[in-house]
Amino acid sequence: MEHTSEHIEDEIQTRVRLYDYSTGKQTFFQWLAGILPACADKDVLELGAGNGKIWRDLLARWPGCNLTLTDISEEVLASARAQLEPVADLTGGLTFEAVDFNRLPYQDQSFDIVLANHNLYYAQDVNRVIADIHRVLRPGGMLICSTIGADHLGELAMLLRQYHQDLPWGSERWADRFGLDNGAQLLMQAFAHVDQYEYDNNLHVNSVEPVIAYLMKTMKGLLAPWVREHLDVIRPALESRMSEKGYIRLTPHSGFFIAYKAE
Repeated sequence: MEHTSEHIEDEIQTRVRLYDYSTGKQTFFQWLAGILPACADKDVLELGAGNGKIWRDLLARWPGCNLTLTDISEEVLASARAQLEPVADLTGGLTFEAVDFNRLPYQDQSFDIVLANHNLYYAQDVNRVIADIHRVLRPGGMLICSTIGADHLGELAMLLRQYHQDLPWGSERWADRFGLDNGAQLLMQAFAHVDQYEYDNNLHVNSVEPVIAYLMKTMKGLLAPWVREHLDVIRPALESRMSEKGYIRLTPHSGFFIAYKAE
C-alpha cells in the first residue's frame, strides 16, 4: 500500500471523530489554542496542515498573521482552502503550498512560528526535520508540535490483543519515533528551551461504528485487512464492553510541545 498524505489525513480525521465523544469541555484544538500565547502579525508556517481545522480556534488569538499552510497533497490543501478562504480577511495573508516537510524549500529565518500537529512522527528522519524547522525559524521563534503517548487509545490495543497477542499498535510505533515521552529530548538537540503540555481527557464512546472506523484507518490502514477478517469477533467484543457501562472508556493520551529558538 502506498502511504500517501490522504491515508494520513484519513487516520487523523477518524481519530478526531472519536474525540466527539470527549468528556471534556474543550476539543483538543480548543485546549491547545487557549494555552498558546496570543500572537499578531507574525509569519506562520504550518506543516501538514490537513483541513486547516485548528485555525477555527486560533485565528481570533492570532489576528493579522501571514499564514503559509502546507501539505504534500493538493487535494487535502483544497479542503483547507475551501474552509479558510472565507475568513482570509482575519489574516495578514493566506497561502497554500504543496510541500513535503521532509524537504523544506524555504530560506533560513523565514518564519516566526512553525506548527506541526500530530505528524512529526511520520518524518523520514525526525532529527533532520527538526533541524530544518529550526533553520527556517527566526531567532526567538517557536515550533509548536502536538503528538501522542504510547498508550494513546491503549484500551483498544488491549482488547484486540486478546485475539492477536503480537498485534502492532500505531500509537506505540509513532510515539517511539516522536511522542510525549521522548519529544522534548529530541527537540532540545536543536532548540534552546522546550515546554510540554498534556491533554487530560477521556472518551466515552457509546457506538461501535466510530471505533471500527478508526481501527480500519489506524497505522495508515495497515490493520484494515486483519480487522475485516476478524470483525465477527471484534464487533461482539466491543458491544460487550459497551454493555457494561453503556460506553467504552478510551484514553487519548496526547499533548504538545513549544520549542523556542534562541534569540
